[in-house]
Amino acid sequence: MSAQQNQQRVEDYLEAICAGDHERAFAAFAEEASWKTPPSMPWPSLFEGRKAIFEGYFAVDKGLFTTGMSSYDLETTNVVSAGGHVVVEMVHRSEGLNGKRYETEHCLVFEVREGLIQAVREYIDSHYLHEQMIA
Repeated sequence: MSAQQNQQRVEDYLEAICAGDHERAFAAFAEEASWKTPPSMPWPSLFEGRKAIFEGYFAVDKGLFTTGMSSYDLETTNVVSAGGHVVVEMVHRSEGLNGKRYETEHCLVFEVREGLIQAVREYIDSHYLHEQMIA
């Protein structure tokens, strides 16, 4: 697939997850996909397999945000595509179950092959997340 097609796959996934369309978001990932977060996050830093990503990584949000996993307010600020990689800079806004406002910048690096997301590496200010949502 072309870099533009890979970018479209990622943008379709982001649109689906924002709308709470988990079925469409789930289908964007390869079965053996992985999601890696910074090791300073308060949960495992690697989720292996599409099922683990959605039942493990995203399930954490049920205990953090008022919207849980039902929808996300993500504003894409920059997208760069080259070959099988798509880099997305975004702002994530939400409200925590603790009543605190959450707004932070993320960077996600997607690896796309054969029309499916194979891997995601997430870069986030884990200290801010901890202070706003957990502490």
